[in-house]
Amino acid sequence: MTHWTEEMFVEHADIFERTLQGRVESATEEVEQLLELSADHAVEPDTVLDVACGIGRHTVEFAKHDLTVRGLDISPRYVDTARERTATEDVAEHVSVEVGDMRELDTFEGTYDLVVNMWTAFGYFDDATNEAVAAGFRDRVAEDGALVMDLANKEALMDDYRSSSAGLDDGDLHVERREYTPETGRMDTTFTLFHRDGESYEFVGEVEWDLRLYSPAELRRLLERAGFSEMSLYGGLDGSELERDSLRLVVVAQP
Repeated sequence: MTHWTEEMFVEHADIFERTLQGRVESATEEVEQLLELSADHAVEPDTVLDVACGIGRHTVEFAKHDLTVRGLDISPRYVDTARERTATEDVAEHVSVEVGDMRELDTFEGTYDLVVNMWTAFGYFDDATNEAVAAGFRDRVAEDGALVMDLANKEALMDDYRSSSAGLDDGDLHVERREYTPETGRMDTTFTLFHRDGESYEFVGEVEWDLRLYSPAELRRLLERAGFSEMSLYGGLDGSELERDSLRLVVVAQP
């Protein structure tokens, strides 16, 4: 049976790519904040592994800081877009982007000063597989390096839980319908996209995802089991204090 990640990011990659494109501009500040946060933990990287890099939003920005970056994503379409962006931004010599599965990180060779996993690109699979992915992160982090993850904070989402919401991005209307299952900690989301055509909206497409959400305590324990010994948790890439209502959950995990 096809996993939802293949349906969403491979078979219907064009639908969510519009959302990714709408967030390109924010990547500059996010990477600057991430590198400052890493420096606070005595990690000043030369090499970066961007897991689930998508269209290369952060990959390109890391390269602009003269870092050697390897981007990995399951979507051939996104990888092609990322490669085009590295050429357009004149950073291709610093970057390699390839199609690959985060579940296979244990088969990769080499380690990186910084391994990053951005914008809630974790929790895609069952609990055992998610733990294996986290162990794969640990395999790829150099002994004096760090893993940085940026996730949605489960506690804030549950405190302001909404079964549906809608928003506008550059004339596109997206509608999200959600169902949370407390027994599993998973959120099922249906994402429907409409494009504005004059006074009306034209249906573009629909994708679904099934995500395991993590509270700060759950994520800490998961990364400890994966082999990380030091963890610092924040409410954003800017290093803000993590609070119950923090929308983001950022972790800097070190061996």
